[in-house]
Amino acid sequence: MAAKRPNILLITTDQQRGDALGVDGNPVLRTPVLDDLARTGVWFSNAYSEAPVCVPMRSCWMTGRHPLNLGQNRWRGDPLTRGEILPDALSDAGYRTGVFGKRHFSPVREPYGFHEMRIHESGRMGVDREMDDDYLAYLRRETEWGGYSRGHGVGNNDVYAAASLIPESDHISSWTARESVGFIERHARERPDAPFFCWCSFNKPHSPHDPPRPYDALYRPQDVPAPSVMPNGVDDELPVNQRRVAHYMWQTVGDGQMRASLAYYYGLITHIDVCVGRLMQALGRMGLRDDTIIAFTSDHGDMMGDHNQYFKTTFYEGSARVPHLFYLPQRVRDGRGATAVGRLSAPVGVSSLMPTLLDLADVPKPASADGDTLLDAMRGGEAPNGGEVAAAYGLLPERLGPGHSAMLRWDRYKYIYWQPGAVGQLFDVEADPGELRDLADVDGYQDVLAEAHARLERRLGEYEYGRSEVLRDGKLIGAPFDPTQDWSPPASGPWGRRPL
Repeated sequence: MAAKRPNILLITTDQQRGDALGVDGNPVLRTPVLDDLARTGVWFSNAYSEAPVCVPMRSCWMTGRHPLNLGQNRWRGDPLTRGEILPDALSDAGYRTGVFGKRHFSPVREPYGFHEMRIHESGRMGVDREMDDDYLAYLRRETEWGGYSRGHGVGNNDVYAAASLIPESDHISSWTARESVGFIERHARERPDAPFFCWCSFNKPHSPHDPPRPYDALYRPQDVPAPSVMPNGVDDELPVNQRRVAHYMWQTVGDGQMRASLAYYYGLITHIDVCVGRLMQALGRMGLRDDTIIAFTSDHGDMMGDHNQYFKTTFYEGSARVPHLFYLPQRVRDGRGATAVGRLSAPVGVSSLMPTLLDLADVPKPASADGDTLLDAMRGGEAPNGGEVAAAYGLLPERLGPGHSAMLRWDRYKYIYWQPGAVGQLFDVEADPGELRDLADVDGYQDVLAEAHARLERRLGEYEYGRSEVLRDGKLIGAPFDPTQDWSPPASGPWGRRPL
């Protein structure tokens, strides 16, 4: 009888920067459980979100397609196609599937092939449908904290820091981990001879930055790293970024609040690390640790004050680089020839997640899944595309806005092309991780800049939507930009408050 396929535990976070791991060299943040998975597994330390916003990358996770092939190179919620998604492929191979936490798909309650589903969409289901949100319904039905998930008064896209009023045991991260453990325990009892796929999807550290006690006091604002900002602040930024800052009024936040928000952001991440530890303990308790592939990643990062900005949608490091790691049981390593252990530094794209998981489990990929797999790199070979990542977000000629850009990341360099203003930036991210020294106008880098621009055009032309929406006659689309005229007026309220 053939051996049972390995279980798969996919753990994801929302808006976690690549440097928000202790193992990444963060001097303050404590993430011992995730650090151990990175050191004993395979950690891709230069992994990039190819469309750094929630919905496109979550769709890429499920479809195994690059955003520019999926047609999701900007924020939109197209329904997924059944038969072409990860839970369907795993179900066909005998897996029992469950998802717990945030999905962010449309329609919201469509199962999309998951046998079990308990979700929380951070208020996006509407107040009149609150009981359709499983976490909010849990708070109302089973705790004394119904209605308090936003009791601190901070919105879902505020940058202000405020501790959660809900105790740690009922916080969304604790609930998500507990629901995931419950699924695994039920599966072990009821279907011990079948594999499981559990997607534990943490909503945090996405704002609001509201860790529960005691995680709100783990990090002092004066101890966290200062954000990476230009010498003259916003005045040194590109016009498109000056307009972005002015729209959200981030120039009013101030250093003290920036550090307070980062301290609470770190508190949320350490709490997630503790919750991941509970998942690891459960696997060990049930004797499943040596039979379970564990993957950990995030859909995108958060600028967290770098370049005086917050949120995502840009290809600066804080927004685009994310954690991306895989823990492989020894039998999976042996069976798939995966010899790499620890850090691999070649740049890779996060749309590699679905093809890599299916390859590791030896499950056939849907014909539509055209994303890169990382299995060859795990076998000691070359990273996909020679360690080069091409990406674009929101490049539409008729809709100029704050984050319309494309990226080429390779070796130690990154090239960012901004459609508004048709301007390019070149950074040596190894020497300058804060991306404060633009090499585009520095003597000796003109050839590197020109080659990067031409190579980015060639690479984007490989993707269906790249040809139609990013390029015109094979050339990157540019447009004039006036920061005093283009895009929308300032957001209402302090700190760019957005309720959802």
